Amino acid sequence: MNLIKRSILLKLWLLTVLLVVIVIVVSSILQTEKLKGLYYSQQAEQLIKEGEKIAENLAANDLEFGHFLAMTAGMIGANLMIIDREGTVKECEGVGMMRRGVGARIGMAGHHGMPWRTADLEQVWAGKSISSRGYSSFLDSEVLSVAVPVKRGGEIGEAVVLSAPLAPIQSRLVNLQKVTLYTGLGGILLATLLSLLFSRSISRPLLEMNKIAQALAHGDYSQRVRVKSEDEVGALAYSLNYLGKELQEKVAALEHLNQTRRDFVANVSHELRTPLTIMQGFTEALLDGMAKSEVDRQRYLENILAEILRLRRLVTELLDLRRMELGQMEMARKETSLAALAGHVVEKFQPVTAQKGVEIKRLFPKQLPAVFADPDRLEQVLVNLLDNAVRAAPKGGWVKLSVQESESMLQVSISDNGPGIPPEEQSLIWERFHKTDRSRSRTGSGTGLGLAIVRQIVEAHGGNVEVVSEPGKGSMFTFTIPVYVKESQV
Repeated sequence: MNLIKRSILLKLWLLTVLLVVIVIVVSSILQTEKLKGLYYSQQAEQLIKEGEKIAENLAANDLEFGHFLAMTAGMIGANLMIIDREGTVKECEGVGMMRRGVGARIGMAGHHGMPWRTADLEQVWAGKSISSRGYSSFLDSEVLSVAVPVKRGGEIGEAVVLSAPLAPIQSRLVNLQKVTLYTGLGGILLATLLSLLFSRSISRPLLEMNKIAQALAHGDYSQRVRVKSEDEVGALAYSLNYLGKELQEKVAALEHLNQTRRDFVANVSHELRTPLTIMQGFTEALLDGMAKSEVDRQRYLENILAEILRLRRLVTELLDLRRMELGQMEMARKETSLAALAGHVVEKFQPVTAQKGVEIKRLFPKQLPAVFADPDRLEQVLVNLLDNAVRAAPKGGWVKLSVQESESMLQVSISDNGPGIPPEEQSLIWERFHKTDRSRSRTGSGTGLGLAIVRQIVEAHGGNVEVVSEPGKGSMFTFTIPVYVKESQV
């Protein structure tokens, strides 16, 4: 019983077999009863036809028909009697009897234990053939009896009564029942095999899904169910596969997030340690009186101030980046002249480029449409990208700032002829604190957050940013910004 409760295969198999058995048993009983009634009706009709033939011969000739009646009774295996309206049995042949010209007046109602009633015989004298089935004490068996009227000159004076034992008929029905039984057993066996195959076809994917579900519960999200059908079981398998895929992606995302958080803490700790160490060193030097002159003292304080400014910039950029990632940074977008904004940014870099001997080339078309952007955030993007380009360019090198219009967007490109970015690091430069130039990590020149902020600002404006670089041939950063569209032009 416990095995049945725990196995859907056995449940489906037993339910199917039970259903088939019930259908076969009920249909066999109904079929047998129907065939039995039909067979009895056919036998009654046959006896009535034989009685009608005998009645026709009797009506046509008044001669002695004893031998004819005996032969007919023997052929059909029945008891044959000729009676008149007064109940006189004129002939009685068959079933081991031969009484010719009996002449005895007897009542046919209940004669030989046959199920005749007076009302039934009245129908015969009215010209109607009747039949009846019941037990005969004389023959000690079930009999089928018919009575056929004999008409002479339009009058009915006699009747032919035929009574056939049902034992031979019942033996044929028993044979028919055996055939039905064997057919039913064969059907049950076939249904058992088919139901077993059908149950296995349903239970197998369910067992496989159970195995996959247990694997998911233990952290193995790579398992998948083979979907072979489009029914409810197939839909369940598809849903389980989708769940496994989603769990795998979510777990991978969580693992990446945890790793990012660990890396973030480590990077922030590293970025804070360097300026704090420098400030501690200069402060201790001042306290120990190592600054012998006012010039040394001023230099120490300037270095401390530079590190403080660097820490402030780091904290500001971290807060800005966090707000952008959470969607809490409001963008004051408006019509902005990119040409004017780029000129203002380039002027800021004049002292640096002059000192390093780097030339900034501006390649702008004559007619440049305005963009729809936050000018402060767009300036931050230009500053970060130009700062990286100027630092990457060698002495006497160049930096190009070019713009072209494409499908209601301005495409801005900033390129340099510096050393380029290794291919394996090009997908990592957008991560926080990632620095391609490892030597810069020990200086106060950068925080490693610039490109991460650039990507957040550009994507917040509905654009995208990408890099194309080849080692030894420089790098080119390209981003897009929507063109300003006036309401009258919409």
